[in-house]
Amino acid sequence: MTLNELFDRISHLRAAVIGDHCLDVYWHADMRISELSRETPHYPLPVVKERMYPGAAANQAACLAALEPGGVLSLGTLGHDWRWNVLSHQLEQLGINTRGLITHSETVTNAYIKPLRSGNSEVVYEDPRIDFENRAPLPPAAEAELTAALEAASPGLDLLLVCDQLAYGCITPSIREHICRLGREGLTVMVDSRSRISAFRHVILKPNEAEALRATGEREVLRAARQLARLSGQPALVTLGEQGCIVSDGEAETAFSALSVPPPVDPVGAGDAFAAAFGLACAAGADMALAVRFASSAAAITVKKIGCTGSASREEIMGLWETSIGA
Repeated sequence: MTLNELFDRISHLRAAVIGDHCLDVYWHADMRISELSRETPHYPLPVVKERMYPGAAANQAACLAALEPGGVLSLGTLGHDWRWNVLSHQLEQLGINTRGLITHSETVTNAYIKPLRSGNSEVVYEDPRIDFENRAPLPPAAEAELTAALEAASPGLDLLLVCDQLAYGCITPSIREHICRLGREGLTVMVDSRSRISAFRHVILKPNEAEALRATGEREVLRAARQLARLSGQPALVTLGEQGCIVSDGEAETAFSALSVPPPVDPVGAGDAFAAAFGLACAAGADMALAVRFASSAAAITVKKIGCTGSASREEIMGLWETSIGA
């Protein structure tokens, strides 16, 4: 299959992301204009620039949309707050269907806010991150609404990406059972789970090295990949950053190299770009070598987008293949 043929097949696919949608926020403070507060003995952070991007599951949806499939749907839970308004608007601007995003009064919209200070030098200092995150299990009413949204959407899907990132995220044990059933029934499902990767069955697993080793108790990544593949009954792909990835079918493992990218690089969002591209390639019928090469291209493009959760477009991937890979 050529790259053009792969993109043609992707154009006819309908994809969805279910999981922990987040908003990534960057506040740039210029300390040269800060003045001592009259009320407290502190110098405030004068924010002169604000940047916001979809993060986590929302960024996976953005990465899917950049590759132009037939449709992209977001499924997850948000709160009634300003971050919900911003995140929903951003996704809609990218052409992503947000009807599967359930809002609930007892939940918050997850966000990671990064205050960045600059002064007389060119060095930028990052303050401790400010996190908005749910600290309690998903309310039963929100879980029921999300389950109904998933069940309603699944008959028309070719690919489901799962982003299970937070301790109290929206991928509850009940939601996980529904996801595993969809995988067992034949839907292409790929799961990225920070701490529960070994609990999924009948789906493609995509942990990083640390997650795979922690989930299996193994000390060697090849054995961890094989164990995860056998648990799920589907391939397990363990990402290794600059070293590429390991893919296991439960019987044998294959190592794939990453594309070489010169510095400077920013890894934020690269895993999401890899997941989106790999999942679409698998759903389009690409073999494992092509799917990994396609996903590696998306990640290589994304790491060059400094200071943001970026994505890789069709045009960027085609340009990379023409200059570095060859279609």
